[in-house]
Amino acid sequence: MTSVLAVVFLSIASQAMALSIGTFNIEYFNVSGKNAYSPSHCSSLAKTITTSQANVLALQEIEGDATMRFFVTKFLPGWKYAGNDTGGRQNLYFLWDTATIKLLDGPSAYGANASFRFEGKSYRLNDRPHLVGTFLDKEGNRRFTLVNVHLKSQSIRGKDDKERAERYNKAKRQAQIAGINKLVTTLKGPVFILGDYNTNTPSGTSFPLSGLGEGHYSYDNMNSNLDYIGFTNVGKTASWTLYKVETAIASRSTKSTQHPDHDIVVLSLDGQMPSVAVGGIIAPQVVKRQKVLASDSAGSYSIAEASPLSGNTIVYITKTGKKYHTSGCSSLRKSKIPITLAEAKAKGYTPCSRCRPPR
Repeated sequence: MTSVLAVVFLSIASQAMALSIGTFNIEYFNVSGKNAYSPSHCSSLAKTITTSQANVLALQEIEGDATMRFFVTKFLPGWKYAGNDTGGRQNLYFLWDTATIKLLDGPSAYGANASFRFEGKSYRLNDRPHLVGTFLDKEGNRRFTLVNVHLKSQSIRGKDDKERAERYNKAKRQAQIAGINKLVTTLKGPVFILGDYNTNTPSGTSFPLSGLGEGHYSYDNMNSNLDYIGFTNVGKTASWTLYKVETAIASRSTKSTQHPDHDIVVLSLDGQMPSVAVGGIIAPQVVKRQKVLASDSAGSYSIAEASPLSGNTIVYITKTGKKYHTSGCSSLRKSKIPITLAEAKAKGYTPCSRCRPPR
């Protein structure tokens, strides 16, 4: 980028000294009714959020205003929330720390009435409309805009005609991405497009995406990376650091399934992050990338190699095995003991070939 405007945006990125932006699909977050989060669950969730050191989060799968009002009022004093309460269970919200962030505009839902054509018929495009809000980083007096997205799942479970279901899913996702690309062109200043992209291989965006590298998963149960943070009108600097924070609540999880299973994925623009476990919460796993996912002219993606990981990265071992694993590995069903990567190597543990943990 050579224009004066681009230089200004690059300057904004390099000066954003204490800004950390995150995405978190809490998975059907509600505080009443079936499978409700209890007060103790909410307390654990709030502790995880504050420990993540994210200043502002894009949230997915929220039941609505009543749930967020109870959660924030009781467990996150000093934080605020705003979102799009549709009356359903998968609403999008923003959550921010008022000590560091101020909402300037919105949030507004986009694409609620949009449709797309598939095999001669018209269908609803966005079951979960995108949410757009403009915020102020108080420390640097800098504006930025967040676009919260939750795209179409690739699941064909329960469909009689699975081939048609696959075609439908692909067509819908392509139309959703095209809509997001168009939306982004209308937004000024630094923009971050973040949320649950619902695929390991997102493609077609007009902006680069940053996601966890091989051996790190934002959706542990399926060893998948579904959560990404895209950006435009802002230049990536060497200080940018991407990390995830484990979110599973023990009393809501089983040996085979974590809940919540989506972890918090955070982009720290200045490289600051939690370095130790707090209150029993495991220290975050860090992926400090040399590059981001970058779109080429054909709309495909090339995943960059991650730089060497810190020895403080958390992996898992079992009581009897000789391998170390990622959090969601099926080998951990009977026992799951956290240990740093450096300690695992020092004790002679070798990486699991099934889950491919960091080396």
